[in-house]
Amino acid sequence: MPRGPASLMRRNSGRQILVMLPLVLCATSHLVAQASESPSLIWFKFSKDFIAQHYAPDSALGELASADPEPGKTVHPSTCGGNDGEIHIGISPDSLKWNNEHGVPNSALATNNTEFGVVAEPVNLTQTTAKLVQEIKGKETTFSGYFRVWNEGHYIGVVHDSNPHHVLEVHPSWAFQSQAANVDFNSPKSIAPMKGYQGYGASLFRPLLESLTKQEWLKVYEDDQFVFVQLAKADNFYQLPVKINGNAQKIQRGTSVTVSVYSDAARKNLIYKQLNVVSNEGSRIAGRFQKGEKIKFLLGIFSVNLETAMKAAEGHQGQDAAVFAPQALEFFAYGVPLLPAVKNSKCVEDPGD
Repeated sequence: MPRGPASLMRRNSGRQILVMLPLVLCATSHLVAQASESPSLIWFKFSKDFIAQHYAPDSALGELASADPEPGKTVHPSTCGGNDGEIHIGISPDSLKWNNEHGVPNSALATNNTEFGVVAEPVNLTQTTAKLVQEIKGKETTFSGYFRVWNEGHYIGVVHDSNPHHVLEVHPSWAFQSQAANVDFNSPKSIAPMKGYQGYGASLFRPLLESLTKQEWLKVYEDDQFVFVQLAKADNFYQLPVKINGNAQKIQRGTSVTVSVYSDAARKNLIYKQLNVVSNEGSRIAGRFQKGEKIKFLLGIFSVNLETAMKAAEGHQGQDAAVFAPQALEFFAYGVPLLPAVKNSKCVEDPGD
């Protein structure tokens, strides 16, 4: 993803506001790439007030308001790896609109980072939609989408206003409204596989899920104001061979179902038994969520549900009391991919196991 000068710093008003702060950084920081490697593990903390105000009890689908969104100027290309056809809209922490009762000091213990923001990401943009995104620049806007919590490495390094340091995204975002800009965009059907895009295959998602079953990551604990979540540093989109385990359930703003994940299209190599898959209301893929249905490949993104993580952390104060919370892992489904999976950002195809 494009990065640039650390210009976000000019907007630090010194206010006490939420955000996600990395606490402990492992020496290694490479992506999960081989089954023999363990993922890089980093602790982040999240405001309980933010979770309570933005998450439904059963869903990470919701709304986020910003007084000063900063969209990027160009839509990303759509090929493979990180080139997934969206546009980044940066939301600095002091532009977030929410009832922040306690506040969070603007610092990050491990990296000396002074701010963490959020990024909203509309996808599958038409020329018309791309123009609407530019019209909301600097104007109060509410984004609807999926609260995606994932560590792709954007917590460090240089930044653009459109791409602040972050591990929390409204990604994908299928709606944004701004009275100030006279913009009202709402297209749930835009959440579908991107033309020309290829997600990562088994060579990358297998070691990631196997490390989870070995309890190498996704632990949580709490204090009075925060929930602390241990994230693995990993990639963006994956293409999973799955079988639907049970009946789909309606959740706030969408649908959820549990699936078994395999590392091969023939579904002979089971690698994960109970993965929660979610889709937004109006998504076309939800119609395939029938018990026993086999979906050759499902394109989507992993995330950690903060509401689920917060529940798991209850009563576990301090890092020494951290508990394993695999139930917080989710996979947001875009649909059936249009092209084969790849094993690297050079678009080399991944045949699976």
